[in-house]
Amino acid sequence: MASSTAQQSRVDALIRLAGLIVVGFGTALIYYTWTVASDPSMAQALVNVYYALGALLLIVGILAAFAKFK
Repeated sequence: MASSTAQQSRVDALIRLAGLIVVGFGTALIYYTWTVASDPSMAQALVNVYYALGALLLIVGILAAFAKFK
């Protein structure tokens, strides 16, 4: 029984770490889009898509980082 609890604890930690990595990717994508959005060669439709993808990654990462798995 203790082994199962330890294994579940490691899985939780790994999922939380993956969530934090996804939060980092989402934040980096939003920041990159914010810095490049003023470039006239960047299509405005792509800017909206990049912001949406960054926000989606940020939300999913936050949910994974703070979720409780049982």
